[in-house]
Amino acid sequence: MWALRVLTGPQAGQILELKMGRNVIGRAPTCDIKITSAGVSKEHTEVTVYKEKIVITDLKSSNGTFLNGIRMQTGIMRLGDKLGIHDVLADVIPAPDARAQAPRQQKAPTPYYGGGAAPQMPPQMYQQQQYTQGMPQPMAGMPGAAAGAGPAPAPAYHPGGMKAVVDKVMDYIDKVALPGVYKLPTYIEFKMVLLGFVVLFIFMTTLLSMIPMVAISRASIINESKRRAASIARTVATMNQSALLQNSFSTLTTNQAESEDGVKQVLIVQQADGMILAPATRAGTTPDLPFVHVARREMRPQSVEVDSSTIGASFPIGLFDPNTGEQSVKAHAIVLYDIGSLAFDDGRAISLFMQTLVIATLVGLLVFFFMYKLIEYPIASLNSQLDVAMREKKDSTEVDFMFPPLQALIGNINSLLTRYVNGARDEGGAGGNFVNKDAEAENLVQMIGFPAVAIAKDGRLIACSPSFAQVAHSELSALLGQMYTAIPDAALQQNIEHLVGKSRENSRVIHTDQLEFSGHLCILSCQAMSSSPSDVDYYLITVSPTDGGS
Repeated sequence: MWALRVLTGPQAGQILELKMGRNVIGRAPTCDIKITSAGVSKEHTEVTVYKEKIVITDLKSSNGTFLNGIRMQTGIMRLGDKLGIHDVLADVIPAPDARAQAPRQQKAPTPYYGGGAAPQMPPQMYQQQQYTQGMPQPMAGMPGAAAGAGPAPAPAYHPGGMKAVVDKVMDYIDKVALPGVYKLPTYIEFKMVLLGFVVLFIFMTTLLSMIPMVAISRASIINESKRRAASIARTVATMNQSALLQNSFSTLTTNQAESEDGVKQVLIVQQADGMILAPATRAGTTPDLPFVHVARREMRPQSVEVDSSTIGASFPIGLFDPNTGEQSVKAHAIVLYDIGSLAFDDGRAISLFMQTLVIATLVGLLVFFFMYKLIEYPIASLNSQLDVAMREKKDSTEVDFMFPPLQALIGNINSLLTRYVNGARDEGGAGGNFVNKDAEAENLVQMIGFPAVAIAKDGRLIACSPSFAQVAHSELSALLGQMYTAIPDAALQQNIEHLVGKSRENSRVIHTDQLEFSGHLCILSCQAMSSSPSDVDYYLITVSPTDGGS
């Protein structure tokens, strides 16, 4: 976890912890971090902490937000960067790990407001509370992330649990599958890669949709086959019941039923001995069909699936027996029906597949069009804004997409644009310098509460605060852009020349000197400001009273 260390202002020295996610800084009581300074807006700045970076966003404040002396709208803050919230300076540091020491000191973690000695909490209970609340840890890959800084949190899941499996799968996807996918646009145009994924999705979805479709169709065909076979068996029984009861076996007929589509066999089988009574060509024989023996035992109408291609249906033929009071079954009408007569043939199945594929392709291409435009629009818009910003020296771009990676990219681009545009005015408009040192110096001078002046390495006054012009007994407009030898106060001029000379010899330290102004002894401090170890950009000189007054 990270924290802001306040360097100036009434809260100087305070360390304000940042939570993961959005942190609003301002004067309002509802802000996550409250800054008690008159120039700070109610909601001044937003600090968003991600796992690997910190994003600073100005909330349209009156007096602005500064990053390393440059006013900005959105930027990335790194360890050591200086954040200016109007006149309050702060830097980002790893959050103090003081709470990690509490278990060893065996102190209660909660504040005590009662009288007398504070109550003590057993260390085991405190450790448990520490694990429950969580321990602030530095961001991976940055200073402060030392191993063993505090007790490790208790594992949230068993190593063999579902979360471990999910983590392994995601790790495999990230390290094995996705790198290959990321290489595809290097060989093929991105639009074609996206189209390929859409086409693959369409084909696989259509193909897989045929599986439940076939299963549902088969179930429907089997039910219809059972219904038709049962209907034919009942018709055969009704047509031959009168002849069977009169023992007129020669008049039994199955010709009409056999002519029905899908009928494989039609039999009239005697109940007593299982002999076939009709058709006449098979009369007197015993059928070698297991379904016939099942039908003779059941004594009731039934329709079952004999095998994957055949439905068997039976209907009893009999009369009411007044002696027993029950229906007396003398024979059974047996029908074997072919399921394939109602099933789709290969041609119809292929036709159905092709129709589904065509419909899915039309819908998929429509989805691809909108998906590609959705990806293309923010990139094209950002590119167009960049082109305008480079030509018209603007330092702001925006795309109102709720997509955190894109917003982070826009923040970095805006930060670079600010440095580029300001740097284009530096050194006679040399656009190769990405940081405008004059603007940076002016911002730093205005943020310092004491009289301050920035002097270029050639001796030119590039920035000056109004209070410095007063102690120099001159006007601000008469100093800016002039050589430091234009300062009317000869003693101040000599001190500046001395401090600049010492800073040229050793630019790594702050050099100081003393000078009296209107009866008050003041300290002159000089710091060489540079963006590279080998070259000084300018010298920053401040005047501060020795007694801490104003």
